[in-house]
Amino acid sequence: MTSSAQQTRPEESHLDATQFDFSQLVGHNLMLFSKQFPGRSLKSRVVLVSDREITIDRSGSSGLIDSLVNNQKVTIQVDYKGQQVAVPATLRRNATGACKIILGEKVVPLRRRRFTRVTMSCPVKLAAVPVATFNPQKLAHLRWLETVTINVSPGGTLIDFTSRLESPTYLFMNIALKDFSFPSLVLGQVLYSLPGETGHFHVGVEFIVREIRQRRFPRITLKRLPPEVFEYNEAQRRKLNNNLAAWMQKTSQS
Repeated sequence: MTSSAQQTRPEESHLDATQFDFSQLVGHNLMLFSKQFPGRSLKSRVVLVSDREITIDRSGSSGLIDSLVNNQKVTIQVDYKGQQVAVPATLRRNATGACKIILGEKVVPLRRRRFTRVTMSCPVKLAAVPVATFNPQKLAHLRWLETVTINVSPGGTLIDFTSRLESPTYLFMNIALKDFSFPSLVLGQVLYSLPGETGHFHVGVEFIVREIRQRRFPRITLKRLPPEVFEYNEAQRRKLNNNLAAWMQKTSQS
């Protein structure tokens, strides 16, 4: 297991907007706040993204979006990969009346991360699992592939992979986190895949803990899946969070 001095800390209050791929917001909703309508949030939808310029649906909020005055400062609030963020911006109207949002340089997370996340490279073995049709007798015939983590948290991991894994692919995962008493086998769900370096992809995976398994899968599916993949539970997740936080603090002081 290797680590990097670069670590993602929960207390960060501002993030660099250039680190965000806002093209993923196309088709998603956003809220807009302006001094023109104080105390009121205007709802719209992202229709186009070009670099740090977002075009939104001008018919949003019963036409109030279309009445926004040109060249005013606004703030947009969006859901980016499951995290609510706010971005200071400038509203621009062109000759055709299109409503464009020119994003500022900073992104502000609206709530802290629930779990400690550290940059850590650990060996990973994984196999894609068709959970809806999984047959326990074919467990030995799964195709296991090897890769490494980019970062790790008690809630999930970011891995380096040679191809795109589509959401919501499920994975059996063995992650070499032996120093932290991590289970030898967990079930993960792919949340997103982003282009990385040299043609690889950065794949975000959520760990499915025991307590939520019945909300994710019907009973017949749970009977087919090996019980070992649900050994990871809320108590272990809290313990891992404390251990990672202590490890991060120790590493930063060394």
